[in-house]
Amino acid sequence: MIISFCLIADIKKNRLDRLLTQELSNLSRSKIKNLIETGHVFVNKKLITDPNYYLKAKEEITIDYSDNTQEIAPEADCSVVFSILYEDQDIIVINKPAGVVVHPGAGNFSHTLVNGLVYHCDCLSEGSNKSRPGIVHRIDKNTSGILVIAKNDQAHAILAEQFQIHSIKRKYICFCYSVPRINNGKIETQISRDPKNRLKMSVSNNKGKKAITIYKTLKIFSTFAAKIECELHTGRTHQIRVHMSHMGHSLIGDHLYKKKNYAIPKSIEKYINNFPRQALHAYFLEFTHPTTKKTMRFEIELPEDLKELEKQMDKAVIVG
Repeated sequence: MIISFCLIADIKKNRLDRLLTQELSNLSRSKIKNLIETGHVFVNKKLITDPNYYLKAKEEITIDYSDNTQEIAPEADCSVVFSILYEDQDIIVINKPAGVVVHPGAGNFSHTLVNGLVYHCDCLSEGSNKSRPGIVHRIDKNTSGILVIAKNDQAHAILAEQFQIHSIKRKYICFCYSVPRINNGKIETQISRDPKNRLKMSVSNNKGKKAITIYKTLKIFSTFAAKIECELHTGRTHQIRVHMSHMGHSLIGDHLYKKKNYAIPKSIEKYINNFPRQALHAYFLEFTHPTTKKTMRFEIELPEDLKELEKQMDKAVIVG
């Protein structure tokens, strides 16, 4: 469901959250605030995530709260193609390609993984959100890799509890700029929304949620890049991207969290600077099956674009 309306001319400096609370009487003030902060509100087609944003007269506000009402259309086209690693009556384990959004949300009402899953499955769990059937956990649009999907609510609840208590093992491969001074280590911080950019997360000293990443350097490309394994002990939004950037080693292709220009060999500088997505791949997932209680372990290789990135960096090292 999409609601769109224009403000009348005599409104001056009306705060976004207050106006929406007045106009959408069927939604609570906390729900309105959450919709804004999680990217469901646009002003003149521009995403606004600050509830305190002051509106100008005649600005058009579009609110998306499709997560409660919008029917999800099944889609079979190539934009939502994914490979199935395992499937039974309770779960599906899939390999999501980069470039596919996991579920419908602001600005993405179709061509999501969920649209493809609805086409593939007769039933998926409803969970706590009707616009995200089957979705127990997520990875970013431009991150590739393994996801487990729940087919019924019982399986969903059991898997969700495993994620909540951090008993599920998740490992990623990433390629970052420069080389960590300490090859293997533990990053433990608090992560909260960035006060200067609501689309980003950031490390905080006094607020946010605890975030722990264990990293291991797998390969070094001279001094300009490294191949890193990251194991999540918590699952915060953008956690690996934030933690690696905090260490001073932003992920290749991650323009949102890149803090500086890094020294790159001339032979590969253009290739790396133009890499089209963050070099991050969820390659390993281990959990307990919600019904059989067996340990389920999945591991997949790098996708072709990351294989090619590694190949080009190997060449750059040889060229020197």
